Amino acid sequence: MKNIAQPSSRLQKTARASRNCPSFRRRPEVSERARLRSSIAEILDPGLRRNDDVLPSRFPRQTDSKKKQRGFTLVELVIVIVVLGILGAMGAEFISQAFKGFFDTDIRMEMYEEGKSALVRMEREIHIAVPNAVDVSTTTLSGDTISFGVVDETSMATSGVFGQYEEEHPTGGTFITDRSAALGTGLVSIYNTGWDVFADGSRIYSIASTNGKKMDFSPEIIGSASPYGRYYAIHPEAVRFIVENGVLNRKTTAVSTNGITLANFNNPQNMARNVTQIPGLDFFTYTPGTSTRNSVVTINFAISRNGETVSFHKEVQVRNVP
Repeated sequence: MKNIAQPSSRLQKTARASRNCPSFRRRPEVSERARLRSSIAEILDPGLRRNDDVLPSRFPRQTDSKKKQRGFTLVELVIVIVVLGILGAMGAEFISQAFKGFFDTDIRMEMYEEGKSALVRMEREIHIAVPNAVDVSTTTLSGDTISFGVVDETSMATSGVFGQYEEEHPTGGTFITDRSAALGTGLVSIYNTGWDVFADGSRIYSIASTNGKKMDFSPEIIGSASPYGRYYAIHPEAVRFIVENGVLNRKTTAVSTNGITLANFNNPQNMARNVTQIPGLDFFTYTPGTSTRNSVVTINFAISRNGETVSFHKEVQVRNVP
């Protein structure tokens, strides 16, 4: 019984091994393999196969001609050029306006500085004009000329004079005595009452000699005396401001004595260009003073250049007590 059982167990082991070993499996027939392959192909989409290098069939294929279209059309380029041109024109206009504003401001500043310098010069000299020795006249434009004598304040300050003499009635005499000191040399005005009186030199005296506080004018004889006992040292040149052909000039002439009328004003000094008249206003006006107020000179002018205009106005008080 033992010997018969052993072969049976060996056969069972062999049969079991044959079932587990692939080499002993029965291969399917060729037709069966083809049938299985076709069934799998029907299940899977052809576009999803591993080695398929194209998109699935359910997506539209793109042709090579469409793939190569990567630039701009002519219409698109024209539109871009037009838009850039409009933006450039707007930017250029903005920049040009900014530069124009800067240029106009620079011109106005130049005109302002030029006019201010001329106005300050005129104000300074007119303010120290000899009392009543101011004349406003007309050449080609209304009130375009002002002429006046100038007090030599520098000489008076240097000499330390008081500006009033001690004599009560120096009329007919040849000398005056200052209350503090005497002028060394120069010209003296006593009781000037108007431009004509100043222009002919009838109230202007030349100092011939000094003695202490005494100033002698010999052989010149003093005319009318000042009611306030005042006298003024006179600058040897009278001044004229005149507007000629759009130019504001300063001219001078020597002051005369002993009835010699002032000569022509010359030696022009340019003070401002492109000078125009303010509509309705004279360049210069003169209002004589009274016993309660000083004389007043009014200055009005404008400077115009490159379409820009700057106007100037000033009132200058002048002493009027001779």
